[in-house]
Amino acid sequence: MRAPLLSALVPAALLAALTGCRPAGHERFVPAERSAREALESALAAWQRGEPHGPVPGASPAVQFVDTHHKPGQRLKSFGVLSLAPGDGPRVFTVRLTLDGPAEEARVRYFVFGIDPVWVMRQEDYDMAAHWEHPMKKS
Repeated sequence: MRAPLLSALVPAALLAALTGCRPAGHERFVPAERSAREALESALAAWQRGEPHGPVPGASPAVQFVDTHHKPGQRLKSFGVLSLAPGDGPRVFTVRLTLDGPAEEARVRYFVFGIDPVWVMRQEDYDMAAHWEHPMKKS
């Protein structure tokens, strides 16, 4: 009796191993911790070099950076990734930013999600997108 059961399980296990067991829900859009951190650091390094927000040049996989909540013209002098929040949703990192023009130090949270592209969004931008809100243009 064991032989038929074993012969049925081996092909199923082999098929699962070869095809990979990808999550079926939103988890499939959550990058691995290491990939998420690399995307975050590449986005912040691009900002530090003076690149505009949006697509991060040279990133592979593609990285889209969204941070609309700093002052216009304010440059990033340095940054430090402080922690990763636990959870099964998007990766959420707390980052210390040292800014210039005007000088300021801030602790902000960035949400990292997606596989290709990987999106790096400041929490305030993520919250606005999640609630279908946007900044209103001044008339």
